[in-house]
Amino acid sequence: MITFIKDKEPIYDTESYDVVLIGTSTHNDLRGNFQSKMRIKYPIIEKVNNKTPYGDLRKLGKRVTIDDNKPIISLMYMCTYPSRKSNYIDYDALEKCLMTANAEFKGKKVMTTVIGSTQFDGKGDREKCLSIMERCTKDLDLYVYDYEQITTREEIIRQDEYFKKLRKQYKDDKEMLKKLKDLKIEMRRKTYLPTDTYIKGKKNKEDDDILIY
Repeated sequence: MITFIKDKEPIYDTESYDVVLIGTSTHNDLRGNFQSKMRIKYPIIEKVNNKTPYGDLRKLGKRVTIDDNKPIISLMYMCTYPSRKSNYIDYDALEKCLMTANAEFKGKKVMTTVIGSTQFDGKGDREKCLSIMERCTKDLDLYVYDYEQITTREEIIRQDEYFKKLRKQYKDDKEMLKKLKDLKIEMRRKTYLPTDTYIKGKKNKEDDDILIY
């Protein structure tokens, strides 16, 4: 059975579930909204993902499960390299991933997003992705978080705009300005966003393009 949770970020609820399913690409890319926050919250995800062969299309339709912690985390390889093109989902791979997850996690409380339909995991047709999810997860107690996934850069810009207003308000208070700087970094950590150092370290155009994810 599928339960939809609207307009709520799943990253803060992960401990309430037995399993988290993450849709991702064959190119070991975890820079998408939910993907990125999961790899920051659970660093083991990136370590395990990076051990898989980069860009190997034979990964399509397969999963890598990390089961030494709660929640169990399963990476599902269901799309090729994330790009600006309209569609890079592999629907057969999505179906295979969900069918094997349905068998492995039968009866468990599982969370995921509307996988395959976002700009981060395939840009597939939303209704087709949902149809595959409904057909292939009948044995799961599945909770699907249906919310706007913005890019990491967009979320950082939104936070920075808030702090710009505060800095302007306290521009003559050096002590408060220092506190605001520390608070900005702390907010990044609490919302599972990269730090300033990460963002400033990306110099070339290729890296800038990657950051949109």
